[in-house]
Amino acid sequence: MHPKSAMPASALSAPAEEEADPRHRRGRRHRLGCIVLICLCAVLAGARSLTAVGPWATNAPQHTLARLGARTTCPELGVRTAPSTATIRRVLTSLDPTALTRMTTTADLAVLISDGKSVRGSRTRDHQSVHPLAAMTPTGNVASQVRVANKTSEIGALQDVLDGLDIEGSVVSADALHTQTDTAQHLVSERKAHYVLTVKRNQPTLFNQVKVLPWAKAPTLFTETSRGHGRQERRTVKVLTAPRITFPHAAQVLRVHRWVKELATGRVRRTYAYVITSLPAERANVARLAGLVRDHWRIEALHHVRDVSFGEDASRVRTGHGPQNMAMLRNLVIPLLAELGHTSIPEAVRWMSYEAFNRPLDLLGLA
Repeated sequence: MHPKSAMPASALSAPAEEEADPRHRRGRRHRLGCIVLICLCAVLAGARSLTAVGPWATNAPQHTLARLGARTTCPELGVRTAPSTATIRRVLTSLDPTALTRMTTTADLAVLISDGKSVRGSRTRDHQSVHPLAAMTPTGNVASQVRVANKTSEIGALQDVLDGLDIEGSVVSADALHTQTDTAQHLVSERKAHYVLTVKRNQPTLFNQVKVLPWAKAPTLFTETSRGHGRQERRTVKVLTAPRITFPHAAQVLRVHRWVKELATGRVRRTYAYVITSLPAERANVARLAGLVRDHWRIEALHHVRDVSFGEDASRVRTGHGPQNMAMLRNLVIPLLAELGHTSIPEAVRWMSYEAFNRPLDLLGLA
């Protein structure tokens, strides 16, 4: 199997070195862009930590180092030298995480999904786990990411992660934590965007208003079935207008009924999820709304990929910006691996690892 194109749709570019490089100019022997690309290639090939990135660089053959633009140490023979493990660690722990965010060339901000996750292994006796909050596209490309300050929540950080992005006309999807009146007012009144927000019991008044709507009389407008990962699932969606909902700019309310059967045991689970949106019916029919909800759940599933396939929670990177930058590297590579067409991300990583010094570079479009 080969990549679909020499440069995937989620193309990457190295950060502007003079602007982003945290090192003193006198101490720079290796270009920042080269170091970042080495980290990306190593993670694509299965490296789970800074400790694993260094050996990938050390063992990279000359043709790989040439494609990466590594430093030439013997011009007569054309010999190139990879940055040391210590250099890679020093750069990734001091590099401003926004520099990695700018590597993405994501231009389509029509839909943004706010998603946060703690890097549990970064917790120390004196500091809480690093908790990055990202704004992603439905394909998993990161448009922006910020670190949630210790002893605070994601609620205030949502405005920070969207700051600097042109989201006028965009749809911002977020989980129940962000179902706040201030958030809704900010998105619609100030940023001229729309919201799709999950409603749970953390907002009891709103939850009760949504739950008692006449769902029994509402027709089922959308049904979707799927089968995989050892279970069969059916999702049905009902939509009602929201004239009596006391929430800013609320236009429609969805109820998603999920019927899940575990194929091995026959056990059946039924759950209901409620979603509120500022999108009116003429802007978003039930199929589009169901797709927005499905995209949000798909992004949340990336947590599992980052933990299981890349060992994020087991990572002991704690210094400086290291935890956030490693999380960003994982966010960057997952959409690239997904574009290969394998049945799972672990399978794609294994395929990469079989030619660890060629296939990651091919996927990144490095000549």
